Amino acid sequence: MNKILQFPLVRMLIAVLFIGIGIAVGQIVLNLFRSALSLTNTGLANLLAFAIVTPAIYLAYWMYAHYVERRHLTELGPENMFQEFGLGSFIGFGLFAFVIAILWMSGFYRVSGIEIVQLSLFGALAGAFVSAFAQELIFRGVLYRITEAWLGSWWALTVSALLFGLIHLTSAGATIFSAIAIAIQAGVLLGAAYALTSRLWMAIGLHTMWDFANDSIFGVGVVSKSSETIKGFLQASLSGPKIVTGGEFGVEASIVSLLIGLAAGVIMLQRAYRKRRFGF
Repeated sequence: MNKILQFPLVRMLIAVLFIGIGIAVGQIVLNLFRSALSLTNTGLANLLAFAIVTPAIYLAYWMYAHYVERRHLTELGPENMFQEFGLGSFIGFGLFAFVIAILWMSGFYRVSGIEIVQLSLFGALAGAFVSAFAQELIFRGVLYRITEAWLGSWWALTVSALLFGLIHLTSAGATIFSAIAIAIQAGVLLGAAYALTSRLWMAIGLHTMWDFANDSIFGVGVVSKSSETIKGFLQASLSGPKIVTGGEFGVEASIVSLLIGLAAGVIMLQRAYRKRRFGF
């Protein structure tokens, strides 16, 4: 039985199952609280999700690591947590702002106003963190980490990036190109952030602030089920060729995002290689 549990694919499936249970339990408890409090405000609901769902996911992953792999959670340890999360947050927000700046200077992005009253930035930030935390545990904490130990870092990066791109085919407006774009820009970039630190905090911070900037600051986020634009701090619109604006999927399917994300990912991989944390 122990040999079966040590097989990489089996461990991946069990880990994802544990995380999935954590998400489900956290969501059930969250819904009970929302119902009891008659909570309809999205921002407050996101803050509540941060307080309930995140610990549930963490506990589920800890149980997997403790009882199945029988190890400490070094990838989520407190050492340098704030520094790595902060650096990742700075990079994530900065890269997305750079994408928007290029689109704005090229005339494809236009701002028509500012929205303050109807937007809870703290709630939006909390929601972005919960989503990023769960996704990074699965794609980098499980898929990348276990594949790297099994087949090496190049395979780990390729597998985790491709699967990360494929999962986004479930989003409204998704195309084969958008999935490839996500795999290349985000899959490589987030994998590189994990490779550089051998921990998850930098990738979580980068993922959180990229999504936060996309959905809640620059006003170009897209509702996953309807393709409707999410209202951000800036009331903005995109117009131009789909290859540049990303079309219905949003800026993440833009060739500008793809090239900038890939360039940043390659730079991080080079640093990870020099530190002998990638390619060996």
